[in-house]
Amino acid sequence: MTNPAGSMRLGWLAPLTVALLLIATLAAFIWSQRLKREPLVIDRVEYRVLGLREDGPLPTVFSPNGDCRRDRMGIHFRTTKSDTADVEIIGRGGNPIRTLAKDRFFKRYREHKLVWDGRKDDGRIPRSGKYRVRVTMHDNDRVLYLPGWIRLHRYEPRGESACPEPERAGPAREPGESSGPVAGGEVTP
Repeated sequence: MTNPAGSMRLGWLAPLTVALLLIATLAAFIWSQRLKREPLVIDRVEYRVLGLREDGPLPTVFSPNGDCRRDRMGIHFRTTKSDTADVEIIGRGGNPIRTLAKDRFFKRYREHKLVWDGRKDDGRIPRSGKYRVRVTMHDNDRVLYLPGWIRLHRYEPRGESACPEPERAGPAREPGESSGPVAGGEVTP
């Protein structure tokens, strides 16, 4: 049996619930539109493999194998707000594997460049794979992931090393000893 008086008491609950859901949806829409109009905190993101001539297309993979070819990755970005931040390389599962900057001040509207040598904080080379860059801005209370991926591949060095040869020091000299010809072509004793 139904009580007509009992159903009247709860008859206002459904319209109220629908009205509250509509208000909440409208507020969320307005807030998301406002966030879309806000300028990006980080923009102009670019990853560059270091140690290459830039006359061709830039490769997207680097390999820190010590042959001085594609051994390091440059991370370039611009900030639109000044803040103190941490910059980390993030591996599988969202775990940080390398801290590139800790409590570093990034000035607004400046280009910033960081370099990753392809190693973890403990000095080992991580597995081949894709890695992300995470920027934690302290004053703005934001955690941002830079767009795109850094791809690391563990190639073995091929061929000769492209590392520049270190300059060889000449024979040891005594203090006051001349290193060779002086002005006028004479050699001092």
